[in-house]
Amino acid sequence: MEATLVTAWTALCQLLMPAFTQPTSVTFVHVATGWVLCRSKPTVTNLVGTIGRSLLGHVAKHWTVYERFFYRTVWSLDAVSRLLLTGVVAPLIRAEAVDKVIDLNIDDTTCGRCGKHVAYAGYFKDASVGNTLKTVIHWSHNWVIGCVSMRSKRWPALVIGLPVWFTLYRKRPDCDRKLPFMTRQEIAAAMIRDTRKALPDWTIRVAADGQYATGAVVKAAAQTGTNLVSRIRSDAAIYELPPKRKRFKRGRRAKRGKRLPTPKRLARRQKGWRTVEVLIYKKRVKRRVLSVTCLWYHVSKDRPVKVLIVRDPSGRQTDDYMVCTDATVSEAEIIERFAARWSIEEAIQQGKQVGGMEQVQGWCPRTVVRQAPMAMIVQTLVTTWYLQYGVQARWAQPRGSDWTPSKNHPSYLDMVATLRKVLWTDRINSNSTLSGRVRELWKTLQFTLCAAA
Repeated sequence: MEATLVTAWTALCQLLMPAFTQPTSVTFVHVATGWVLCRSKPTVTNLVGTIGRSLLGHVAKHWTVYERFFYRTVWSLDAVSRLLLTGVVAPLIRAEAVDKVIDLNIDDTTCGRCGKHVAYAGYFKDASVGNTLKTVIHWSHNWVIGCVSMRSKRWPALVIGLPVWFTLYRKRPDCDRKLPFMTRQEIAAAMIRDTRKALPDWTIRVAADGQYATGAVVKAAAQTGTNLVSRIRSDAAIYELPPKRKRFKRGRRAKRGKRLPTPKRLARRQKGWRTVEVLIYKKRVKRRVLSVTCLWYHVSKDRPVKVLIVRDPSGRQTDDYMVCTDATVSEAEIIERFAARWSIEEAIQQGKQVGGMEQVQGWCPRTVVRQAPMAMIVQTLVTTWYLQYGVQARWAQPRGSDWTPSKNHPSYLDMVATLRKVLWTDRINSNSTLSGRVRELWKTLQFTLCAAA
């Protein structure tokens, strides 16, 4: 059983081989597997120590080869992302769902770094700090991430995030003609266009936080035939649809109608509310909604949008103000898509706490751009492997504990632990008859277990 699961993991990694040369593709499989097994900081030194002298039936390469993989070897992160989307994530969604629909969530995060000579590092605000009275600004990198969210047949209430796009935000002094300056919103717009190019015959739906509800993102969504669900400011200027032009009337046609009350004022209305049942945050709940089809002229120009005010009937949560650039989308779908955006927050947290995205040590420009995203590339591969193959193992099923007796779905830590057990079992069994190899394997295993302390 373990040998079959190991073969499935290797085959999954090899789906990204077209982005590399033949020798580099083997190095990538070693790096990805070492990243899974490494229990300490995912530095090249620790990866080499975890890989040992043999891995997946191959003799490990010299340690300098793994260093050159990040700072010298010719390969493109965009090409890897495209293959990750089309070759790994899209087939998984096709196996789990009937419709060819991609839900793309976009957000950015900071990864703290040390050292003034680290390329592209700067002072950025850490938006993950929940206390609004305290602003945390630290020396870090700022990554814009595109994450595909999906639901599995086994756990329909669970929304799983699969990171696929990774772009480093660079400040103006770090840009030049080859790498022109792009705002976070322009990077998000480029991700939407790249997703459409990679999957031309799929339905694409985008969800993002309020800072991405800008003209650049909305324009990219309209050009690619997608729609955006996001937050809208409570004091946003919205207008009625332009009135019909009277016959034989001269002059320029009106681009917008009368100005409507702000969303915050609209929430004071007593009429027009209705109740919908939605599946959000793993629960089915009821919400009161008030929707208005209007123009958000500052952002979407003459394209009608649907502004949605969402209220918790129990009064425990404050009102939410949402907007969808497609006025025909139902209120329930808008609420569920925006709630599913939380999967990208969980994916970022897992990439930092489990994958070591924030613990990489590279400092030169090419290493900086490649090394941190490797944590989330491996995360997508591990999640896909578990959903397609690893879940078939009986001992891989999620089990509750004394403090979580009702646990009925796996966490990412469960998924990566399952793969680690499979890989280590296969390595020990395949080398147990060779006394010399066993000694080397034990040194590697000892190194890995000690690094976890």
